[in-house]
Amino acid sequence: MLDNLKKILIFSNGYYAINISKVGDVFEYQLVEFLYKKDELLIKNRCFTNNLDEVFKEKINKDYPVLLHIEGNAIINKVIENKTGYRNDLIFKANLNEFYFYEYHQNKEIFISVSRKEYIDACIEQISNMGMFVVHISFGPFVMASLLSIAKNHHALSSSNYILNISNNEIVSFKKAEKTNMEYVINDDTFNQREVPLLATFLQFKYPNPNIEFDTTFLAKNNNEFNYKKGFKIAGIFMLVFFLVSLTISHFLMDYYVNTLAEKQSIYNMSLQTTAKVLALKEEKVLKEKILQSSGMSNNSFLTKYVAEIGNSVPSDIILNDINIIPLSKKIKPAEKINFEMAAITIRGESENDTSFNNWLKALEHLEWIKKMDIENYSQETNTENTFKIKIKI
Repeated sequence: MLDNLKKILIFSNGYYAINISKVGDVFEYQLVEFLYKKDELLIKNRCFTNNLDEVFKEKINKDYPVLLHIEGNAIINKVIENKTGYRNDLIFKANLNEFYFYEYHQNKEIFISVSRKEYIDACIEQISNMGMFVVHISFGPFVMASLLSIAKNHHALSSSNYILNISNNEIVSFKKAEKTNMEYVINDDTFNQREVPLLATFLQFKYPNPNIEFDTTFLAKNNNEFNYKKGFKIAGIFMLVFFLVSLTISHFLMDYYVNTLAEKQSIYNMSLQTTAKVLALKEEKVLKEKILQSSGMSNNSFLTKYVAEIGNSVPSDIILNDINIIPLSKKIKPAEKINFEMAAITIRGESENDTSFNNWLKALEHLEWIKKMDIENYSQETNTENTFKIKIKI
């Protein structure tokens, strides 16, 4: 998922440059796939064909914008003097609004390519019918002027139809080219005649040559639709990622709350057990108080006071299981007298914390009526629970 997201987020760095050349009734299509990343231009793929068949369409299956270059006999190429009305002089009495003009201005001359709009629009439509978006266009050979600064070692640059003779970073002349399959090494990459104008078109798109004039506002709709599609796809991916992240977080939260609920339920059950024991002890306390009262020993200085003060001193993490007032001095045996320890109290219980138990014993030692206190037993039953038995002399 993350790899797919990364590819989508950087897909604007990839471009399809397509050259459409028409000679007579024969079309030729040259594709170069450029990848522009970290100021480095890479050539990822090349393809040449005479028709837009399925094989060609498989080569353009990514969401890249298209940089289109057009050449052929439907385009007029001239060099004229830069003067007022030069376009009217070039097309005579034809309507200027029916033509596109691609111009390279050099000193007092203009190298100009002219084509009817309906032909250029038809070429764009061929690409659009494949679901691609043409965001930049050039036609004629003079776009190769964008290569003058990086082709200093060459005396000529060729497209599939024309050759530009160059010298000192200027176009000297141009003429029709023959099918010689010439190749050029530019920045350590090799380009044939059909690919050279595609490289020039890419550079003109990324780094416009101010001497080249061509009004591309008619491509604004394509640019907007491409950007909308790109934004929609990125937004869709982010929504999908957001949904998956939210789903994952919800899963973890559900596990957390289920575990927390189970823990709280366990604590609640333990609290119920503790409450039940406390209630039982309270009932036993009340019962013993009544026994003492019925025995005439209800004076505050006697056993009732002792039991009350012991009960009030118990911290929350200590559980008293048994308070035996006047306990047996020994086990009862048949035919023997039953003996009691009249000045003693035994206490049995459970403690979860050693420190709390020690503090409780210290608190008991401060009670005035306690003469002596012995720990008869203190043993660990579980990892968190200790049982104890203490005897108090009064």
